[in-house]
Amino acid sequence: MICGICGKEEMVEVVEPYHYTECGLSNIVLEGIRVRKCACCGNTMPMIPALSGLHHAIARDVIKKQGNLEPSEIVFLRKFLGWSGVDFARNMHSTSSQVSKWESGKVRMSTPTELLLREMVARGKKIDDCHSYDINHEETTVMHRRFQHLREGWKSAA
Repeated sequence: MICGICGKEEMVEVVEPYHYTECGLSNIVLEGIRVRKCACCGNTMPMIPALSGLHHAIARDVIKKQGNLEPSEIVFLRKFLGWSGVDFARNMHSTSSQVSKWESGKVRMSTPTELLLREMVARGKKIDDCHSYDINHEETTVMHRRFQHLREGWKSAA
């Protein structure tokens, strides 16, 4: 394969660690992947298999870390969930301005908000419609939710 940048040389393929900054995190190194390199201009092209699986693995690792999430990790997790900044703000019951502050590091995410983000990623689910519920609205009717204990544990008894 000829280099797409300089067009001068055949790229050489090697197996080596690759610093994967394209994901937005500065501390990700991929071990044992094929990397095509141009000796002329230095262009590198990683051959990353199962990219979606890699991003799932990175997300799982990020949410399990001790301590607060870094701004770049918040951005990575937001993008992992497939949300724009506006979607993220709406689904986290926040504002675009607040999201910008979290993602730039001007303000730390509160512990409950960070735990919610980690939980959403852990469950692998987007909460697309959570913004449509008014948590301040008082219910006028009492709805009993019924549960039944089975061998497997508690289940909703619809």
